[in-house]
Amino acid sequence: MITVVVMTDGRRDYITRSMATLHHLKAPVSARIIHDDSGDEKFNRWLWEVYGNDGWIVHATPARSGFAGAVRSARRWVADNTRNEWVVWMEDDFLLTRDIPVRDMVGVMAERPNLVQLALRRQPWNETEKAAGGIVEMNPDYFTDVTDGVHSWLEHRWVFTTNPHLFRRSLITEGPPWPTGPESEGRYGIELFGGSEQLRAAYWGSRSSGEWCEHIGVNRIGTGY
Repeated sequence: MITVVVMTDGRRDYITRSMATLHHLKAPVSARIIHDDSGDEKFNRWLWEVYGNDGWIVHATPARSGFAGAVRSARRWVADNTRNEWVVWMEDDFLLTRDIPVRDMVGVMAERPNLVQLALRRQPWNETEKAAGGIVEMNPDYFTDVTDGVHSWLEHRWVFTTNPHLFRRSLITEGPPWPTGPESEGRYGIELFGGSEQLRAAYWGSRSSGEWCEHIGVNRIGTGY
């Protein structure tokens, strides 16, 4: 069974659009968590009113804690309150744009314990990515094309991303803690991959399979990235 975590920090328009695309997750979901780092009681009540009746649990930090603090809080909640082996991690400024075969992704990772995540490729965002044509196209040699004869993915040791992805709950309970402070995402990846030369992350799909999600976060209000 799958746990789905959606991170939010007060952008009502974004999470409304994002949640409306979660039907694309083709998975046996049994735990649904919205992690609210807005520090806004009114927003938190709204989340419960809109999504609580659909089985979502809203967990809120007592005050805005920033990106690193929110990730640490959400991971701690998952470790303490869920037992599902697999976690789908979402952020409120991403839309799923096609069906995501989570069962197949779980199957790939289950056969390959060295894979720490299967992430979804988004559209090119910054100017460097746009000029190259995409995330993979920006650094094509960083990625290794892998297939099991049915499914394809691109393995790398470049980054661990908090963009939409699948990972094991054991990464939280047995892996390195999420760092505090700025640039935590990059520092986490360095520590994670530095702990073993065998570990790999991956983007789901072949090199030519295109994008699986869309980043819409023009207005970033979180801190501490």
